Amino acid sequence: MATLLIRNASILTPRGLVEGSMLIEGNRIAKIGSIAQIGKTSAKADSIIDAKGKIAIPGLVNAHTHVSMTILRGYGEDLPLDRWLKEKIWPIEAKQNLADVEASAYLSFCEMIRSGTTAFADTSLFDPSVIMNAAKKAGMRGIVAQSFLDFGNEKKTKEALANLASHEKKKFEKSVGSRERDLVSLSIAVHAPYSCSSELLIKAKETADKTGLKLQIHASETRKEIFDCLKERGKYPIEYLEDIGFLGENCILAHAGWLTKREIASIGKRKASVASCPISNLKLATGGISQITELDAAGANVALGTDSAASNNCLDMFQTMKMASLLQKHHYWKADILSTQKTFAFATQNGARAIGFDSGTIDIGKLADIVLLERGPNLVPAHDILSNLLFSAGSQNVCDVIINGNIIMQGRKILNLDEAKIMDRAEKVAQDIKTR
Repeated sequence: MATLLIRNASILTPRGLVEGSMLIEGNRIAKIGSIAQIGKTSAKADSIIDAKGKIAIPGLVNAHTHVSMTILRGYGEDLPLDRWLKEKIWPIEAKQNLADVEASAYLSFCEMIRSGTTAFADTSLFDPSVIMNAAKKAGMRGIVAQSFLDFGNEKKTKEALANLASHEKKKFEKSVGSRERDLVSLSIAVHAPYSCSSELLIKAKETADKTGLKLQIHASETRKEIFDCLKERGKYPIEYLEDIGFLGENCILAHAGWLTKREIASIGKRKASVASCPISNLKLATGGISQITELDAAGANVALGTDSAASNNCLDMFQTMKMASLLQKHHYWKADILSTQKTFAFATQNGARAIGFDSGTIDIGKLADIVLLERGPNLVPAHDILSNLLFSAGSQNVCDVIINGNIIMQGRKILNLDEAKIMDRAEKVAQDIKTR
């Protein structure tokens, strides 16, 4: 079993900051303590990182994104969501092939690693194996899904149901151990209540329950979606999902920016996860601010996501954390509505819980997904380390990334990927796709 020693670090644990060292055995954190306590093991470690002057934090978790869309960064600007999708995004996505998706995925993982994200939840309209293979090569942890939708079209419904049936036949492993070993696993995804028939939504839920896979869906993202659902079904979107038995602990609701008190209670009761995407929602002017404070109080598992780089323009979870916190303070007119500790947990341990991995904190026995930050001028002074992480830190501070006990980036150099070639390829693909 390979061992990695991180020494001389300021380690952010659930109990506070520890000045010392950390020993990783295989893919788990084995020891955390003072330099004197762990020093004896240094000679035996297979790899050593001297983290003097660095802060060790749990890797950030992006609980909702679309890595196939990163090559569309900056395409279709200044449009509301409905027009953005129909006039720009869906037409150009129809031109994408799997080679384009692969190029976009690799670009995404370079950006995620550089900004301290170690795990992600992704959906796309494409064969998920392409993204899964790219993630494995990058060394990323996450869940990936092809998003099904039918718009009530009988032919599309049959095709989507057939795909879901194939998921059942494969009898995917349910155990957490399998997901840890494979790093990247499949999940089930349906696009949204407005783009999926009841039959498709119910079948997706049944498949997720039978296979032990996570279930992803966009829900209550815009005011238009709310009014359309009320007009068509006489219910709000989350009410509708609750009535058909869709909500549950395996469910990840992306966005959830327009919720009634009753819907918040339902999500909490079912212990479902909400992946709030504040920057994307602001940029697309969806109008709603996800009530993550109330959702958390109701018992929901609140996580954070960037959404795609086409709507957010970046995949930086530090920006997302900061915006999530500021929006709650602004929305409720209450500066102490959401603690820095709680917000940081949303982006780490809650995100890990949402996607189904035993990571998200630096603690003995936890999966070793760790990010080392260099103390730049923006992190000095350190009156409050969590405040600095939430409001001051950024991708410029990320210098080393460890995922599953493996060093993925060291000294700001990504080890598993040729970053220059990936960027060149992505630029060529992005320009080519517009001329097809």
